[in-house]
Amino acid sequence: MGEIVDLFAGPGGWSEALRELGRGDDEIGIEYEANACATRAAAGHRTLQADVSTIDEQDYADAEGVIASPPCQGFSSAGKGAARDLIPELLDSIRNRRWADRADPDPRVWLIVDLGRWLERLSPEWFALEQVPSVLPIWQAYADLLRSRGYSTWTGILNAADYGVPQTRRRAILIASRTRIVHPPE
Repeated sequence: MGEIVDLFAGPGGWSEALRELGRGDDEIGIEYEANACATRAAAGHRTLQADVSTIDEQDYADAEGVIASPPCQGFSSAGKGAARDLIPELLDSIRNRRWADRADPDPRVWLIVDLGRWLERLSPEWFALEQVPSVLPIWQAYADLLRSRGYSTWTGILNAADYGVPQTRRRAILIASRTRIVHPPE
């Protein structure tokens, strides 16, 4: 089994799940925000404090899997959600593979496009992406890119409450695999 790279790792939600699956030692979480890194460290999660946009993705060319939950503030319905208005422009950047495009000065918006270079240039066994529901068209564009590279993909909206979490938390999901047919989680 290889390394699992968690981009935008936050305080460690994916890390806790990987630990429960017996894969916690295989994961490296990349996170920019100092408080999230401190929380990860206190929980014993391996962490690199860094800006994902400055990292050479080829340093992780041998990764087995890549997880990404880019910042959601610009897309969330809980706030102003100004990035939702930029989705057509972001989709154009993705479809034309312009990973350096900056549709908005807020990096929390353009990091979702920068993510494309990881998806295009790495070939791990699998990818798992999560974000607020309004990002589903972006995940669908990335699914098209991954299918063109031989991945089986699934995109959709899942609600954490349907999986035993005592919280209504709807999320857009993209799952992709080079080695098996992908279906929505049971």
